[in-house]
Amino acid sequence: MLKRRMLALMLSVVCCGGAILAGCSQNQGAGTSDAVTSAGGKTGNDVQEGTGADSGGDTAGKNKLAYFFPLTGDNMQYGEMLMRGSELAVELFNKENGTDYITEFNDDKGDATEAVNVANKIVSDSSVIAGLGSYASSCAMAAAPIFESNKLLLVSPAASHTDFPGMGEFMFSCVMSQKYEGSEFAKELYKITGGKKLAIIYQNTDQGVLATDLFANEWENLGGEVVAKEAFITGSTKDFTPILSNVKNKGAEIIYASAAYNEASQIFIQAKSLDISAQLVGPGMCLKKELLDIVGDKADGALILSSIPYFSDNVEDTEGLDDKTRTFITAFKEKYGEVPDGFAAQAFDTTNILLDCIKKVGTDSEALRQEIASIREFNGVSGYNMAFNESKEMIKGIYVYELKDGDFVRVDQ
Repeated sequence: MLKRRMLALMLSVVCCGGAILAGCSQNQGAGTSDAVTSAGGKTGNDVQEGTGADSGGDTAGKNKLAYFFPLTGDNMQYGEMLMRGSELAVELFNKENGTDYITEFNDDKGDATEAVNVANKIVSDSSVIAGLGSYASSCAMAAAPIFESNKLLLVSPAASHTDFPGMGEFMFSCVMSQKYEGSEFAKELYKITGGKKLAIIYQNTDQGVLATDLFANEWENLGGEVVAKEAFITGSTKDFTPILSNVKNKGAEIIYASAAYNEASQIFIQAKSLDISAQLVGPGMCLKKELLDIVGDKADGALILSSIPYFSDNVEDTEGLDDKTRTFITAFKEKYGEVPDGFAAQAFDTTNILLDCIKKVGTDSEALRQEIASIREFNGVSGYNMAFNESKEMIKGIYVYELKDGDFVRVDQ
């Protein structure tokens, strides 16, 4: 039933699912973050500039793509990969098209208030074509009103909250919405397991609650039973044994850990130590090498559901990959010395969607908004069957992986 198709089929990467959602406050005060741009290395504690030349790009002096990601803090691993995928996309586009667009990377620290500060800074810069961010839906949603009121595009490679695209005409998300991802995850898992008794252990955040409700509702609509929904506090809960003991006592046959890789890994390991025989399952946030580094082979048998693929370090046969994906992987490895992950691929796709539209209609915000809104199908590297719907939401196919011998192995579907 299982087949090791490491990267050949898995290389349409990123997104998912995985923002930590906080409130959506708007602070019109001046931004305080530093930034880094394309001409070189870090110019401040909070900002980095990426690839490209120092000037030019298009009319009216607009030549900058301004990003905001968590480059420090608990989610910096995600922010780092998002930054690299973005930086590489601009570098390759400039090389191919003879352009000189530059990148600016701001550190929102995974904090909604800091995202507001960064947003105010970005919209005050007349050289900015568009804002792109963040990893966390909470940060993207906090920044959204500022971009909308200034009629500047905000395109997110990772904000999966259902409400984000509807927060304004200038808001776009290039990741699969939770509304669709949660439902499709439930369908795939139901098909694999036959709809057994399910327990969900989830982050006690706005996003965690939303994702859990969407998954649970679809599971029950399919005819399955949800025997428990247990919340934990992100960053604080280390001992999951009381929660795991509770779901075990309730007869759970499947435990879905709706959590990032660091906490999902502990849930998996602690479940095994308690001799829990239930099928362990995690979301796309777990498709990280860091999870493998933590669990080794202690979580073998766990399943991961994702709208983004996994890039393996052990890929030898690239037969079946399209030229775009091959170019992306090769260039990423040459530049950064490692294999990209799904988040890097998602940022790569998001940036290329914007750059392709700029190439067609220029840098005017309204023209860009209309052009992006007209896109339906998109052939990228961060997923398969990728398409936008009329609500500006990205739809993708779902991957299923099994942890086997300390690695991710794709499951035939």
